[in-house]
Amino acid sequence: MNKKEHTLKLLISSLLVIITMLVIILIIILPDGSKSADKSGINAEGVTLIEEDSSTDRNADIVKSDKISHLSDKTADLIEEPIDEEIIANNKSVSGEKSLKKISKQKEKKLYFIIDDAGYSIEQLSSFLDFPGNLTIAVLPGLPHSSEAATLIHKSGKQVFLHQPMEAVGKNNPGPNSIMLEMNKEEIRNTLLNNIKNTPFITGFNNHMGSAVTSDPEIMETVLQTASAEELLFTDSLTTSRSKCKEVAEKLGITIAQRDVFLDNVDNREAIMESMNTGLNIAENKGYAVMIGHVWSSELANTMMEIYPNLIEEGFTLEEMSDLLLGDIY
Repeated sequence: MNKKEHTLKLLISSLLVIITMLVIILIIILPDGSKSADKSGINAEGVTLIEEDSSTDRNADIVKSDKISHLSDKTADLIEEPIDEEIIANNKSVSGEKSLKKISKQKEKKLYFIIDDAGYSIEQLSSFLDFPGNLTIAVLPGLPHSSEAATLIHKSGKQVFLHQPMEAVGKNNPGPNSIMLEMNKEEIRNTLLNNIKNTPFITGFNNHMGSAVTSDPEIMETVLQTASAEELLFTDSLTTSRSKCKEVAEKLGITIAQRDVFLDNVDNREAIMESMNTGLNIAENKGYAVMIGHVWSSELANTMMEIYPNLIEEGFTLEEMSDLLLGDIY
């Protein structure tokens, strides 16, 4: 072999070594290069992946934000706590829908209307029977239309209460079948049981007048014990600030309700609306209000019929007294 051939062979060997090293280097470097390409947003097909993912995340945030920002005014009014749109939109662990449900609890605003003094006239009663919402109508015993009124109230889907007459302070006559201060326990029980028997469909009762009787704890203990034995609910009309009804009920372990507002002490629309607004404010703060009106007030019937749609629109619900006494007080 001459010198020229030897030099050529060395050159070829060197090139082969260099090529082999380049191949090895490329094999080692190419996977990292691929990862680097992915990080920059390029895949094997040359499609930008990461920008699409970012866009998807941003779109999801926009959708969540829209669900909040496009709530109607009425729905927004039902939400107790202010919504932090940024926190909800960026909360990736909880969906927008679930997050909204968690914070949008509607505060209850329940109205309990008792309409007293049914039994004198069916004509007076008819306006309240046509009222579209729930009512409790209290029937006086021993009147010409007491039994008929109770039957019509029941048929109309309203709740029937006995409006039990009780002695008042002063000389006002509470009417027939009344509970009086001079009665003994047996007379009190028999009077109440007679009225219960002769007034069909009743689920409870409230007092008519009674500022004297409801202030007497011994008489009210007999009244409430009798009511409990008959499984009847009691609402204190609260005709006096000296009433002992609540105190006696707590002693006996009996749940009773109390009136919050009289609606028609002055029988004109302006005064009725003022009293109604007082009751609505109580319901907004306490969760419910008990309001008492009277069947003889045509102004009350007209006013209630007129404002009923607004009450519903503003989130108030009308319930029967039994709902309050059987569960909503506590």
